[in-house]
Amino acid sequence: MAATYATVSAKLGKVQTATRSISKEIFDEAKKAGHEIWYMWGMGSSSEHATGRALDFMVRNEKAGDWIRNYIWTNRKRLRLQHVIWEQHITSTVTSPGVRRKMADRGSVTENHMDHVHVLFFAGSYQKPSGSDSGSGSTSPSKKSVADVAKEIVAGKGGWGNNPLRAQRLHEAGYDFTVVQLEVEKLMKQGDPPRKSVGQIAGEVIARKWGDGAERKRKLEAAGYNYAAVQKEVNRLLTPKGETKPKLTIAQLATQVIAGKWGNGDDRKRRLTRAGHNYSAIQAEVNRRS
Repeated sequence: MAATYATVSAKLGKVQTATRSISKEIFDEAKKAGHEIWYMWGMGSSSEHATGRALDFMVRNEKAGDWIRNYIWTNRKRLRLQHVIWEQHITSTVTSPGVRRKMADRGSVTENHMDHVHVLFFAGSYQKPSGSDSGSGSTSPSKKSVADVAKEIVAGKGGWGNNPLRAQRLHEAGYDFTVVQLEVEKLMKQGDPPRKSVGQIAGEVIARKWGDGAERKRKLEAAGYNYAAVQKEVNRLLTPKGETKPKLTIAQLATQVIAGKWGNGDDRKRRLTRAGHNYSAIQAEVNRRS
């Protein structure tokens, strides 16, 4: 006797409404195609299952698993897919979009996802199937083009943020993250204007041309620079010889200068330079506050 959706989904738990609707769609479509899903798992204690947006589709053979994995990937845009895992390989719409990547051996058939397809979705409302959905990324006249959205991301505009939040916002706005991200990478590789060296960017950071904190990180990453590498060079430049850690920050030193603790004119410059500080950067901050 063929399994019914009611019996197969009996222990989904309190998954989100959209997740439950997706589970029913995939069960029905797999059944129509002649593939059996004998059990589904939903809510659980693991980080992904605890969200109510993850599903496990247990299968008895590779052919069924392949079909389910491919169906989910083909309909990734409509289903708001974040990633799908099957046979120890993960395919994400966020990290290396579209690349089927090998995962580490977790020690068992189930933990390596050899007997079930695991899938995680972004939050949102369920969208019923309506014709083919190949994730082509085409846009309606009322939406911005993929190129325009990619330019906004590179410029740090539009409120798209960084991954995985960017992927979710793009999906919610009706864009195919994979297509947009490829355009972003294309723009960054064009090298217009020419990319500066880490040392040059570090000098600009010290001169406060890239902002501070989270803003600095966002701007550097949006422009295609390695934030960690730049920050490391900034720390090196601000570290006097013989020291292992930076002393006071530019902002702290500027505050001291304004308070008169470093003298004036040439005397100030001499004392700051002798102490191993970047006089030009500190003076620029003092001037900015004046």
